[in-house]
Amino acid sequence: MDETTILNLLINSGLEKVRVESDFIYFQDPSCIFPAFDTLLEYAWMVILILTAVIIFGWGVLYIKNGIKINTVFNNAKTLLLILCILGAVKPIVTIIYGKDLFAQQCEVKQISRAAVDELLEIRNKKLGKSDENLLYENFNMIDSGPVFTDNTDNMLIESLNQQSTSSGFHVSDIARVEYENKTTVYITNDGTKIKRIGGTAAWRNNNPGNIRKSKFAYENGAIGETDKWAVFPDEETGLRAITKLLRSNSYNHLSVKDAIHKWAPFSDGNNPENYSRRVSNMTGLAADAKISNLSDNDLFKIARAIQTVEGWGVGTEQKM
Repeated sequence: MDETTILNLLINSGLEKVRVESDFIYFQDPSCIFPAFDTLLEYAWMVILILTAVIIFGWGVLYIKNGIKINTVFNNAKTLLLILCILGAVKPIVTIIYGKDLFAQQCEVKQISRAAVDELLEIRNKKLGKSDENLLYENFNMIDSGPVFTDNTDNMLIESLNQQSTSSGFHVSDIARVEYENKTTVYITNDGTKIKRIGGTAAWRNNNPGNIRKSKFAYENGAIGETDKWAVFPDEETGLRAITKLLRSNSYNHLSVKDAIHKWAPFSDGNNPENYSRRVSNMTGLAADAKISNLSDNDLFKIARAIQTVEGWGVGTEQKM
């Protein structure tokens, strides 16, 4: 089995920092909890900053209402400084108790023979019967994100939309318009046939694996409609291609992989950009500081697939009417 397929299978089974080499497969110890401390620290400081801002705002309101008293200002400033000093002392105190810097700990790297993995997968394949390479993920029931493209993915993505088919069996050129109502996306063909997508995630309902917002860019890159805020594409491939086009645009092309993901999924939208970018790097094998402009088209498609996974590609119910 090729390295890319093994890498995707292991990552989607929950392993992180997977590296496939000729003889061994290396991955981060799945029982390791150290990465959780980084995330906890991020959220803790965010809460602290918010609380500090609220306290300062409250003091400001009281001073304006009751008049500013120098003694009160100094006392409150000392109190705030004391709180920040105590919070700043948490990390060194934990380090002293633990004996070393808990927040800088790295997880142990495990390894397993690639031959052993190939043998296990071969046994599994025999139990499943002859399988279609494009349906490998479905056979292993790890994710439900549609077909897994092989090395000729770039060629598939640049084919004419008329040569692509949706999962509903109609061609892209047959779609006349899209309707949306109450989290239901309806694709309407030229002959009046309606394909209604209900449930699942918005990314799946809208064939928009990157959850690209409705915009002029989206329509210029294959969108055929919109919901309350998302663009709707005719099929999954067109949506994936739109991701790569956006990454190649001036808005992202000059950024690193990490910075691009931070911009794609900012904290202000309810995301965890650090965790998001870490998962993308793990899934693609691309360095976080790699420049988008230096990446190949195949690398960009790997990022697009990773974004699709992190954004969520949950399949719901499709009804033909």
